[in-house]
Amino acid sequence: MSDTALLVVDVQELITVKTLYNFTVFRDSLKKLISESRKNNVEVIYVRHDDGAGKPLSKGTDGFDVAREFAPKAGEKIFDKTVNSPFRDSGLLEYLQKKGMKRLIVTGLQTDYCIDATVKCGFEHGFEMIVPEYCNSTFDNEFMTGAQAYRYYNEFMWKNRYAKCVKMAEALDMIHDNNDMHKFSNGNEAHIRRATEEDVSRIAEILVFAKRMKYRPIFNDDAYSFGELQVIPVAKKYIENGFLDNMFLYDDGIVKGLIRIEKEEIIELYVDHFFQGQGIGSELIEYAKGNYSVKYLWTIEKNIDAVRFYESHGFHLTDTRKLENGTTEYIVMMKR
Repeated sequence: MSDTALLVVDVQELITVKTLYNFTVFRDSLKKLISESRKNNVEVIYVRHDDGAGKPLSKGTDGFDVAREFAPKAGEKIFDKTVNSPFRDSGLLEYLQKKGMKRLIVTGLQTDYCIDATVKCGFEHGFEMIVPEYCNSTFDNEFMTGAQAYRYYNEFMWKNRYAKCVKMAEALDMIHDNNDMHKFSNGNEAHIRRATEEDVSRIAEILVFAKRMKYRPIFNDDAYSFGELQVIPVAKKYIENGFLDNMFLYDDGIVKGLIRIEKEEIIELYVDHFFQGQGIGSELIEYAKGNYSVKYLWTIEKNIDAVRFYESHGFHLTDTRKLENGTTEYIVMMKR
């Protein structure tokens, strides 16, 4: 059992609204952490705030429950508090101690109220406190804007004092490392790591060159190959769409290949043209098979080399095929 828990604090219907600082990024980041925690043996624990009878945020009112898009699943623990700290008189502290929890990943609302108290009080109780970027938020107040409050606490007050304030990718690594199933399968594990934003230019370079080499002879679409397919737009797309969160790189001092995984699907696998034939693609796909529940992928039907490669790693052609968007060529599903 994992000794890490994800704390989701006060994301209640009444206050989980679009006027929060950086709301969309906060919402999407938190949903990602909850989803990945559930898949990787990290317990998700919810906290709700009760201001008391007659107040808008109190038990029994419409806004008291956890916001629907973050809602607990059956069996997940919920603790109610009446003060900023979730550890006081709520039962949470005793539960965490009984379960042997050592590390708490803290998320939720509001940065300058209950999240601040959670971080500092958790630190005092001896937990390792982890604060992922953009996974807490707050509103403007008469002293600071929401953006200023976020920066003050995340980048100054908590960092290296009460908590480790980490990038989203690092928080996801902590979550994935707690899954006993996620073990590297061979002696090249040191070469495979999770992608970060610092890698994006190299990732885009590999993607652009590999796609031009592989797909231009099939699609004969120079407007796409040399117009749309450019390093800067590709890099921007991968950052904006969060694709790096699910991408792993083969890096032995030089990033030579990449694989992107979404749930049970291998979305893409590319190796730099200059390093092909060295077994890098095989290392990446075996890593995916050994560490994630990958079951299928799609590939261009005419890309015979790719079909044969995937067949050599246990994937088989199916009768499921469809047109690639915007083209007259088919892609086919391959399953394990």
